[in-house]
Amino acid sequence: MGASASREKFRESFEELIGEDISPDDAEFWDELWKIPSSAEEVFELISPSAARYLRDERFDNLATLFTQATAQLCQIVETPYSIYFDQALNCVRVLTRVLPFLLEKGDLGGADLNVESLCWGTGEGEDSGFRDSMVGKVIGGDDKYSLAKTAVQDDEAPEPLALLAIHAAMHMLFLPQFTCDFYEEQENDNDSVSSEESGCSENKNEPGFLEQRRLEAERVEDKTQLKEDGVMMNEAGLKKTKYAMEGIILQPKPACIVWAAGCGIKKKKQTENTRKFDKNRVEVLRLLLASCCDPLYSPAEEYNPLASRWLSVATAADAPNAICLFYSLLNTIITYDPKQGIGGAFAADNHARVVGLSAQILCVLLDCGLSGNPEITKNEEEDNIIDFEEATKTGFNVFRTTLARITSGRELSLIYDGLTRLLWNVHESGNTLAPGTTKGVQCYQEVLVLFWKMLDENPLFMNHILTKCDITKIVVPICYILYQSRKDVTRIGLVHICTFLLLKLSGERSFAVSLNKPYTTRLPCDLPLFTGGHADLISITFHKLVVNGSIKFVPLYSCFLTIICNVSPYWRKMSLVGAVKLVNLFELLASPKFIFSNYKAYLHLAQLLEVFNNIIQYQYHDNQHLVYAIIRRKDTFGRLATMSLARATSLYDKAYGEANLKDKEETRKRIVSVKHVD
Repeated sequence: MGASASREKFRESFEELIGEDISPDDAEFWDELWKIPSSAEEVFELISPSAARYLRDERFDNLATLFTQATAQLCQIVETPYSIYFDQALNCVRVLTRVLPFLLEKGDLGGADLNVESLCWGTGEGEDSGFRDSMVGKVIGGDDKYSLAKTAVQDDEAPEPLALLAIHAAMHMLFLPQFTCDFYEEQENDNDSVSSEESGCSENKNEPGFLEQRRLEAERVEDKTQLKEDGVMMNEAGLKKTKYAMEGIILQPKPACIVWAAGCGIKKKKQTENTRKFDKNRVEVLRLLLASCCDPLYSPAEEYNPLASRWLSVATAADAPNAICLFYSLLNTIITYDPKQGIGGAFAADNHARVVGLSAQILCVLLDCGLSGNPEITKNEEEDNIIDFEEATKTGFNVFRTTLARITSGRELSLIYDGLTRLLWNVHESGNTLAPGTTKGVQCYQEVLVLFWKMLDENPLFMNHILTKCDITKIVVPICYILYQSRKDVTRIGLVHICTFLLLKLSGERSFAVSLNKPYTTRLPCDLPLFTGGHADLISITFHKLVVNGSIKFVPLYSCFLTIICNVSPYWRKMSLVGAVKLVNLFELLASPKFIFSNYKAYLHLAQLLEVFNNIIQYQYHDNQHLVYAIIRRKDTFGRLATMSLARATSLYDKAYGEANLKDKEETRKRIVSVKHVD
């Protein structure tokens, strides 16, 4: 069947679904529907939003059969992963990805439709639910009409709801042999995991040569040194005691060979270059998993509850299949991606770039559910890091947040920091080339910033590690560039918020403020004024531009801007001439009557900026002559503010807002007169 013929056949089948009721027993129709070759783009184009909503509202039985059949097909491919069924499974994945958001639109966080509730979360009670279970049982391999339902009754257990089956099937399919990963044996002795590093360093049964012995000995010494440093870092963070438990959820990926990329959680990765051949299928399944976790989008932002989504609770539960392998696969895929290594530049189709973007989105979603993870280390008798079963059964438990909180290796923390900063640097590097389009631009930098915030917030060791072992200025430069480029775009106000909060959290640490004195030598592709100074100058000049030439929507962030500058000011050495002039210009702006009388709290901004000047003059006077001279040149501004009286302030207020107040009073008087005239 050609592409145009299959497209037409799929369109006719879906129109038939919308136009009339199709019996679940019509095997000919349903089998033909799943076997029609179609791409993701065709499915999304042919199933329009209006058609999907009509199917949900007017032909719900057809939608229920479609959802049940597709979920059953995925369960079957997980049970019997034969390559001849992979194309059919992809069709089911694409249809579910398209239909699920419209079901969630009427879910418990959206319109709360009873039919949708019964379909997704039915407990198996009643004739309809039993028939639903029989269809799943038939596809998976059951013969009896109510095989699953009868088994459930005999075992005194309710059958699993379709929502849980769909999510678990998607998580299984992300590690399906020859579909999304290489073939593997589950019982094989895995030597790639971190926990087995100490058990043996060579897989070769033959005796290693002299050079190999020297290399292995150097690795052992390096590992011992790293363990000592990690122990010191954990003691400083207050993680001194290690708990022991008989059993629990092992936090190492098992088997490690199915993790998509090398990096955290595993020491080695064989044939990493060959795993990208599965990227196209991974994109499809990742889209399905992301669609199944999007129901918080249908609740108001002010009513958001991280514990409310049952779909996310299933995906982040302790019994979620392949959860640890999925966490490290998503994380390693992100931090090991280098856009410079792509072939063909910005115009080349790159499935791996799509995998990276979807991995960042899904990891952000999964880390936003439930409660924060417990960073206390727990081990079993084999010295494997585990999660105690008692902790895993608590309400709000999230296996992804707990795993993130328990990354304690300094090597892995450095890998995460270097990977995230590499992606953020690409934002300005992709536009700073001689030939435009030669460097592929990363589109998921907003998700990368959120992941950086999650690392600071969830992992108690990450902050101290990046401040003492890494170059923290690598994160400052891209954040300032993103802030500068977003200053006039109201739609990017959320991006400005996350960048500001990152700098605010980091500025509370002394090591961060001292590191900002490192000379700034990067040339950003924007119209920032040229200066010779440190990274603290870059931050102050960026904030000055946001206040002077930014959107009015950023006014609530002015206090955060000035707090960041105030936090680093006691350690600010050798301020540039441009930075000093911009700070004094900002003081003049904030001291102007138009601004200082605009809000009853506006004077607090002046107080913060005065504190900045006092800190620099008190602690770093000899290294900041540019600021001292700039203040002396503008001494009249400081003098007028110091000698301001109530009469003077009233006069300035009338000059600044007097005419506006008179106009408002006149309009109010006219409205009152018109209302009286009507009465």
